[in-house]
Amino acid sequence: MSDPVMDAYTQCYNASGQMVQAFGVITASGQVLWQSQNWNLVEDAPQLGRAVSTGASSVVQNQVKYSTLRTTPDSLVARNVQGNGLLVLAKIEGDKFVVAWAAAEAQPDGTYVDVDRAAKSLKGKI
Repeated sequence: MSDPVMDAYTQCYNASGQMVQAFGVITASGQVLWQSQNWNLVEDAPQLGRAVSTGASSVVQNQVKYSTLRTTPDSLVARNVQGNGLLVLAKIEGDKFVVAWAAAEAQPDGTYVDVDRAAKSLKGKI
């Protein structure tokens, strides 16, 4: 049986032209449910989990600050101004969110669409 989160990550990676390079699933309270092997969300998950609901103007992940470009009740898109990439959160359902990191060259809108599609594919599976 395949891992639905790994399948969603693979789908997102391919759809984004290999721009989405790290992927995880967290709860709004900061519990890490899944993370790719190249990423550690544990320390920053509580702050990331609150960022969407509070409309945070910036978020920090792995000691890198990302300035929010856009936030809605179901998502957040933020970019590091020093060129360290893009951070996207998209709601799966309930209090569960996909968190994805994309390369600095990634386009925010297109990357959000890819991450949101991956999040929607996980409804009822995690």
